[in-house]
Amino acid sequence: MRSTDKMRDLTLKNMIILVTYIAGLILCLIYFKNIMGFIGQLIGIIKPFIIGFVLAFIFNIPMKYLIKKLPIKKEKVKKLVAAILSILLVFFVLTVIIMVVLPQVIENIRMLIDNLPGIFSQIEEWLNYFFKEVHLSKDILIKIENFQQNLGQTILGKLSTWVPSIAIGVTHITSTIVNIFMGFVMAVYMLLSKDKLLRQVKKVGHAFLNDQKFNQASEVLRLTSSTFENFLAGQLTESVIIGVLCYIGCIILDIPYASIAAVVIGFTNIIPYFGPIIGAVISSVLIIFVSPIKAVIFLIFSTLLQQFESNLIYPHVVGSSVGLSALWVLFAVSAGGGLFGIPGMVFGLPTFSVIYELMRRWTNQRLKEKNTKVGLSD
Repeated sequence: MRSTDKMRDLTLKNMIILVTYIAGLILCLIYFKNIMGFIGQLIGIIKPFIIGFVLAFIFNIPMKYLIKKLPIKKEKVKKLVAAILSILLVFFVLTVIIMVVLPQVIENIRMLIDNLPGIFSQIEEWLNYFFKEVHLSKDILIKIENFQQNLGQTILGKLSTWVPSIAIGVTHITSTIVNIFMGFVMAVYMLLSKDKLLRQVKKVGHAFLNDQKFNQASEVLRLTSSTFENFLAGQLTESVIIGVLCYIGCIILDIPYASIAAVVIGFTNIIPYFGPIIGAVISSVLIIFVSPIKAVIFLIFSTLLQQFESNLIYPHVVGSSVGLSALWVLFAVSAGGGLFGIPGMVFGLPTFSVIYELMRRWTNQRLKEKNTKVGLSD
């Protein structure tokens, strides 16, 4: 009789959970825009904390290496010294890159601004040549001439409407700088008090989860941390190497805007799969107005450089940190970019890698329980 009552209670509990879940799902679908707006506001409020967490995660990569290498016996002193050195190391690398690259980039931007009249005249010559060769009708030529005459007035009108947007953009930049500064302060605090924060998280986990659930959650967090850590460390290192190689190659080949092209290639290379293509196209558009032949040479050089990176640098620097085939890499980057833009393209790959690994482990476990040996290594 007692077992029957327990079964009834269990069934009633499951029904209540199911009904609650369905009701919650329906409410989420009905108020989807309001919920997304609230989430956006919440992210805006905690943005400094998010920036601080990301910076602390990056600082923690060299910190773990320094903890193993520093010849200090006291563990607390070793961790404190490693945290300070990791912060100084990251800022030293950034300072060196800025001091070396920034003057070249500024010079290239100045050259680009000086060449803008020539670029516009070159575009006009190309268009006139195209219209002459195509032999367009008089009506179309009259429309093109009217468009050219009205283009200047249209641009001036747009500029007048962009003034409020520029003011909003300046405000946004100022708030971004403030958020980054606050995020840096939080990152330093997180790094220096990492052990205390981990103890607090474990304490909360033990309080609300049983031992099995806690161990499962800990394993998921370890997998996520190691995957993101290996991916970010490898991807950033690879981007710096590709940027330096691109700059050296552009100097040797006498390609204009070498520093801008190198910076663009380096930054876009952080985006898996699509990044190299985006960087090559953006750089080629700048170069083509100076010399179309140099633009073609740059496209060939960037293609060869990406092949060199894919076959030699990527396997050694990034390695198998994501453990996904080319198809799943393409899917992860495309889905992440479609949902969250550029950040989604960057972080979509390690996120999907974690999900893929968890699904693989769960599937293999279910197959083992069924005494099936099919696909355990996939």
